[in-house]
Amino acid sequence: MTAPSSGKTSLTTPSTRAQAVDLLKYLATVIKDTGASADVYTRNFAAGTPMHAAPFFGRADSALYATVGLNPSPAEFQDGRWPASALPLSEHLGRLLNYFENPKVPYYDSWFGCWERALGHLGRSYFRDTIHLDLSPRATIPLRSCPDKRLFVKMVAADINSFFAFLEHVPQIRGLLVAWSGCGITLNDKVGAMYLDRIIRESGEKLGFKLVALDVLQRSGPKIALCRLSRPKGDTLPVFFCGASPSSNSREDLGKAVQQRAALLKRTGF
Repeated sequence: MTAPSSGKTSLTTPSTRAQAVDLLKYLATVIKDTGASADVYTRNFAAGTPMHAAPFFGRADSALYATVGLNPSPAEFQDGRWPASALPLSEHLGRLLNYFENPKVPYYDSWFGCWERALGHLGRSYFRDTIHLDLSPRATIPLRSCPDKRLFVKMVAADINSFFAFLEHVPQIRGLLVAWSGCGITLNDKVGAMYLDRIIRESGEKLGFKLVALDVLQRSGPKIALCRLSRPKGDTLPVFFCGASPSSNSREDLGKAVQQRAALLKRTGF
């Protein structure tokens, strides 16, 4: 998949410059927090993979929509895609902002390509108006293969505050497309089904975020729902949830779910 030739977005207006400074401070906090607790979660890190906090990918200073996943793939940082050592803060932010436009390091197509095809059914694109967010900014071994799944869940529970903090740094975001489900240790420390929308709902309540399911469009194979997320300041965002994600065995179910409901999603605000 080839990026459109729209060129890089430049930070030229006062509002975007101010937001870039805000994002710089936000990223500095995320890097500090994940670095301070990295030793706690090393059991689930992929050997030899550089550790770079990645709370988002794409133009967070201007995007209007966001896809949401669980956490970054270790493959994103392997094979020399990112340096082995830490980057200067401004360069780190630049790598994230220009992720889909980086001529030296192509975006991770085997994962993001699935989302990009789904976004196309709505007239959206990572190259134009959409970013990607993760509940945890740390790359680990995929959850289904993690040596310590309970520790993974504890990591997400600890890191998810940075996800909600990000949503307060990007007031221009108009909607979220959320995808992932699995089976493992839930946030309530029980073995059972895990859904990304449920994790967001249960974790967000104590921070002033309220996720409400408006309509369950499909209950199984995969679960699909339309929700609404209220932010602490009172504004609301439409949220589309699909249990199939780009990491699922039936990964193309995500694109089909969006395509079949494109008209509904557009009326909802996507």
